[in-house]
Amino acid sequence: MLYPPASKKDVQDLVNLDIKIKSEHRLCNKQYDAEMQLYFLHYKGNLEAMAILIEADGSHNDHFQQLIDFFQEKYDDDKRQCDQRRRRARALLGNDRTSNNNLLSSRLRGSTGEFEDTRVDAEGGTLYRRLQDKFRSLVTRQTVRTWRWDPLMPGDIWKSIHYWSYSGSTTEPPCFEGVRWRVTDVPMKISPGQYEQLKKIQFGHVDPDTCRRTSTHYEQSNARSAQSYRGGAYYRCRRSDYVSDKERAASGKRKGFDDKKDWRGVGLLPWVEGEFPNV
Repeated sequence: MLYPPASKKDVQDLVNLDIKIKSEHRLCNKQYDAEMQLYFLHYKGNLEAMAILIEADGSHNDHFQQLIDFFQEKYDDDKRQCDQRRRRARALLGNDRTSNNNLLSSRLRGSTGEFEDTRVDAEGGTLYRRLQDKFRSLVTRQTVRTWRWDPLMPGDIWKSIHYWSYSGSTTEPPCFEGVRWRVTDVPMKISPGQYEQLKKIQFGHVDPDTCRRTSTHYEQSNARSAQSYRGGAYYRCRRSDYVSDKERAASGKRKGFDDKKDWRGVGLLPWVEGEFPNV
């Protein structure tokens, strides 16, 4: 769990965080370098999603780096387990290296072939099953960690309370409908180096049990292609439409405002101009 669970009915649980390269949402046909998607489960059972667009042309984002480091640790640990499996496989297979390495490689890589070593040992089990159990006992380990990270850190991640909204679906199978999306109108900034590290983690990660890559991507992207408009309401909430109570209190105004000169500062959120302000 990356965010504290809901303790009141007006707070929603964050149940999933996903990052897509490149962005699946586009503003005025502009596609961004990446997109962080947050899925929230309302206490009444409906699913709501928030998309934070990402541009990789900024300075180093320290808060987002904490999430990248968490992913990097998982990436390194899974790769280490895979490498360890392969090393121990070569040691356990002994003299019959050629035939057994072919067998093990097909199994570790998740081959769809039907071949399986059926040689029976003294205990009645197949050689492959014995090796499989041995590998699992050697490399399987459990780690318990308590780690929390704020996915809506003002300024670093969450640049604006204003957004575009529509009713759509999840972007991965089964792609069920009825998801209320909010797409923030100010993108988060990360550095080009962080973007390259994120791509390496996403596209190069291997399953520790099968040593197969876990990413399904094409041309350096794991984003679903843009979908055609199928009807339904969509709208944009901007500063001229809605101003938070904190903004009104800080500016001394009772109604909304458009101009930067009216900004008096609200917490850690600086003044930002939404993407395509005249649309």
